[in-house]
Amino acid sequence: MLTPYVPSLRAVLIVLMAGSVLSQALLPLLAQDLGGPYEETARLVAPYSVVGILVIVCAQVALVVIWRLLSLVANNTIFTVRALRCVDTIIACGVAAALLPAAVTFHLLVIVGVGGPGVLFLLAASVAGGAAFVLLMATMRNLLRAAITHQSELDEVI
Repeated sequence: MLTPYVPSLRAVLIVLMAGSVLSQALLPLLAQDLGGPYEETARLVAPYSVVGILVIVCAQVALVVIWRLLSLVANNTIFTVRALRCVDTIIACGVAAALLPAAVTFHLLVIVGVGGPGVLFLLAASVAGGAAFVLLMATMRNLLRAAITHQSELDEVI
């Protein structure tokens, strides 16, 4: 079932992957520009850059898994256990991508004692956005599991 959407979505995934690689390359430079001039945060530039790069890696893994899901759609095998494993991987990436920035902002506010309303807002947005994404993906996973069950029941009848 190769729909016209699959090649279009793959093109978008390629652009997103290229943008994420560029972001990984530029992130340490941006972190140095933002945190380097201040002595309170200068020592945090490298570890926070690593955390930022890890968040981007989570997004890249999710993009690769979405590519795999598109392959399952194209082969008309989306209603299989392999698809559930793919969705589980996306959920794990979402959890990690939400917790890492939350940990950094918590560290910045509580341990380092630097920041203000903007950093607190970033913490709230990271937790709320990450929770919403993970809950949405968990719901989609349950729908996929139900569809797999119905598909196997239909296969038994036919």
